[in-house]
Amino acid sequence: MEVSTELMFAFIGAVLGIVVGAVGYRFASKSQHNVVAMQQKFLESERQVAELKSRMGSHLLDFQQRLDTIRDEASELEKQLNQEAQHWNLGNDTLPHLDLSGLSTTQASEESATAPSTTNSSAATGAPRDYADGQSGTLSEDFGLKETDTPPQPPRY
Repeated sequence: MEVSTELMFAFIGAVLGIVVGAVGYRFASKSQHNVVAMQQKFLESERQVAELKSRMGSHLLDFQQRLDTIRDEASELEKQLNQEAQHWNLGNDTLPHLDLSGLSTTQASEESATAPSTTNSSAATGAPRDYADGQSGTLSEDFGLKETDTPPQPPRY
């Protein structure tokens, strides 16, 4: 009987080991599936980011080419304007020189950034506005001409 009891304990231990191993494998495989799924999502998001970067690069390159085309057209128009002014014998008083320094190429803009710049007094004051602060946003005919009898009072807090 002793042998059968020992065999019974060994058999029960083996069955319990198999059951515990199966349950542990099931929990481990669930976490492994989660890890694999997360890795796939990560790789997919990396692919999407790389695709967006490549599209953004092509977009910026296209934008740069269009900007260069606009600059070339502006310089051609300025040359044509100067030729027409010379043809009609217009002086510099009638036709002031157009300042296209803001439309220069990147090399010229880098040179102008290193050179000292002169500021115009009209540029410092800003462009005139054709709207008023407030809700309606338009100027009335007597804007700024209203006279008040009493000086304005400071706000009370």
